[in-house]
Amino acid sequence: MKILSAELASSAVSAGQVARLTDLQIALVGRSNVGKSSLINALIRRKLARTSRAPGKTDLINLYRVRIGLTATRTETLCLVDLPGYGYARGGTTRAQVFAARASEYFDALEGQRAAHGPTPLPVLLLVDARHPGLDADRGALEWLVSRGLRVLAVGTKADTLARAERQRAQRALDEQTGSPVLLVSAKNGDGLKELWRLILDVAV
Repeated sequence: MKILSAELASSAVSAGQVARLTDLQIALVGRSNVGKSSLINALIRRKLARTSRAPGKTDLINLYRVRIGLTATRTETLCLVDLPGYGYARGGTTRAQVFAARASEYFDALEGQRAAHGPTPLPVLLLVDARHPGLDADRGALEWLVSRGLRVLAVGTKADTLARAERQRAQRALDEQTGSPVLLVSAKNGDGLKELWRLILDVAV
């Protein structure tokens, strides 16, 4: 596959603004500073998504439209959606609650797209920090997403920071936490990105 183009299609406070777009949307959900924006940049091979060391910097719903060449004659278009992070955010509890509300509104607004996509549950990427498996916030997010009837694909970020033995322990812990194999990736060195694209395309195309 080849990334043919990528653009910021929408940056909005209102979930309804992005839910109205007809391209299949795959949201990235995760704690603040888990690396959602960095992973999007790594996947699209462009620095479109704004990143920051400060947790809670993304306070809008940012949607990136990506056109992909699957073969010489076949292309597909999908959108990666960077949602505000849950958990700690600069600005304290009030700001974190605003983030949670926007994520909830987004999935409520996306219910209309479910019918257009067919009976298959809509996919969502749940990003968890591979260095900190088993956090209550991540467990709660997984349960909440599953309760909404979404197909959750769990991804462990920042895998490059772990030594081999640590990585193996994190893999086992994350697999146990989610009840299914978790793909470990690194936006920094590219580990797992090809496999993640295959996972995304398997559920999206």
